[in-house]
This record gives sequence, C-alpha cells and structure tokens, in this order.
Amino acid sequence: MSAALSAHVVVQRRAFRVDVAFDVAPGETLAIMGRSGAGKSTVLEALAGLQRLDGGEIALDGRVIDRFAPPRVRTDPMRRGIVLLGQDARLFPHLSVRENVAFGPRAAGVAVADARADADAWLARVGLPGVGDRRPAELSGGEQQRVAVARALAARPRAVLLDEPLVALDAVTAAEIRTMLRDALDGVTAVAVTHDAVDAAILADRLLIVEAGRATQLGPVREVLSAPASDVAARIAGLERVGGTASAGSWVLGDVRLASTDAGSRALAAETGRALAAVFRAADVRVGESAVNAWRARVVRLEPTPTGVRLLADVGAAEIDAVTAADLAAGDVVTLSIPPDRVRFVPAS
Repeated sequence: MSAALSAHVVVQRRAFRVDVAFDVAPGETLAIMGRSGAGKSTVLEALAGLQRLDGGEIALDGRVIDRFAPPRVRTDPMRRGIVLLGQDARLFPHLSVRENVAFGPRAAGVAVADARADADAWLARVGLPGVGDRRPAELSGGEQQRVAVARALAARPRAVLLDEPLVALDAVTAAEIRTMLRDALDGVTAVAVTHDAVDAAILADRLLIVEAGRATQLGPVREVLSAPASDVAARIAGLERVGGTASAGSWVLGDVRLASTDAGSRALAAETGRALAAVFRAADVRVGESAVNAWRARVVRLEPTPTGVRLLADVGAAEIDAVTAADLAAGDVVTLSIPPDRVRFVPAS
C-alpha cells in the first residue's frame, strides 16, 4: 500500500548545504528538477538511506525512518519499504527475467509459485509478456528498463524513487517507457528526479524546483512551468524570464514596455512599482519592426540549436533561422517584438 512521505533532508555537501523539505501524499508523484549538481540526487539518496542526514528527518505514514537529532533514528535501506530506480537497470545477469522480478517478493517470504506468477503479471503490465524465461543480456536497453520497473513495483514498495530512469534511452524508447511508467505508477507514491520537463508533465502531479540545495518553487506541474519563479525554473520550462516592474498595466524595463492580453497579467501590472517578470517563449519573438511590443536590443551571442539559432540579447531572446543569423553578430542592435497574447507577467522578488 502506498504511504504518505514526509521529508526534511539536510545534507552538507562540499560547495553548499542541501536543505529541502516536502510532503508527498499517498499515490502522488512529485517531480524534482534543477540544474546538474543542485542536490536532486542527494535528496533521493537520503530518502533511500544511501546518504546519511546532517539534519532533518524522513517519515512514512508518520513513522520516522530517519532522523538526525536525538533520539537518532536510522532505518536500514532494505527495511525502509522504498525502492530506488536509476539510469542503470542493474538486473541480476545470472537470473532469468522472471526470477529478477520475483526476487523481491521471494525475499519477503512469498511462495515461489506465487512470486513467479506475480512476476509474469508485472511483465505483462510493463509491456513484456512472454519474456520471463530470457536473460537480461537478451533484451534491449529499453526492455531491461521495463524489467527494472516491474521488479521495483513487484516488491510492493511503500514509495518509489526514480533517478533519471530515461536519460540513457533514445527518444522513441524513452517516450514508450514514459507512457508505461505513467500507467505503472498509478496509485504509487513516487518521487522522480528528471532534467526533462516532459517527464514532469506526464508523470508527476507536482513539481519541486531545487537550486543550490534549496527549494525555490513547489506547486502543480502546469502552474510551475507556466509561471516560473526563477530563471532556472524558466529555462526548465523552455521559457524566457526577464525581470522588470509594473507600470500602469504594462511591464517596464528601462525603455522597454510590454503589454499582455492575459487578464491575470494585466491585473498584476496594474500595481505600479511592483517587481514583475515577463515570461515568454523565444520562438514567439520576432526580429524586425513591429507596431506593438517592440524594443531595441543588443545581440549578446548566437547559439546553434537543433532547429535553428538562438539569439540571446541583453533583453530577451529569439529563435531565428540560419539565414537570418548569418547577417548578425554579437554587438549588433536589432528590433525584437512579441505579440501581446504571447507574453505573460508573473510576480518577481
């Protein structure tokens, strides 16, 4: 049965101190995102019992399984009821696929026949019916990851931790495994660390942004991705976030003034003097003269992207084609513009 997870993880790292607190409701999936090295995997390792706490505590359904302050509590990783699934499937190469999946239930005392039958049921559930007799080496990387998911869930954990389980897979396989995970995790308490906003959007109910060991934003996935509270959150969401102030219904930064057709954005901008951030997609920004929402900007650099070129300016950014980019260089002054229905304003601290 899934459990409520409550965690306050404090771990001293070389460069900074990880200090993150959150709760996960039974059956809920919480995604954790942030830059590499922000402390995301440290949080998972602490939850799994692989990293000692330097403060805080971790509890499942109110039962403390790890606590730093006296009376000290530290439950062995194997006795926590928490399973960690990482990038490497880590299947037992000498066992069949069926025996890999049945390993957890058998270790818990389930009868051999029942454990094997349950393993076959889980293999079917993750899209691998009839492969129980094979060895892991006979499966593709994506198939091995499916088996790893089946093995983790067959153990009936009270919570599941996912540490970038799709990062080593090609795009097509990752999409397939992502869909399978969404179905398999239904009703399971889970915490998933990922670098991909698509993973968060499909798998998770809520999203936690971690920066340099601190939680900077927590809320429903769609809310966090649409109204990022920091530059890191904006980049994760594929958005530009430019800080400015509210002025008579518009967003202002120096000589740049932007309007939005979004009702919530206009209400925020009506509070003249309030710190406000303009949020938009670089793909919606145009280079060239425009009657509305246009501003002069200096090109900082041009970055190749899979679909063209990213023009990074001193105010904002734009996605442009290679032909347009060929006529531009760092230091050039260009006119950028964005339609009012393509920009939103969010509070900025």
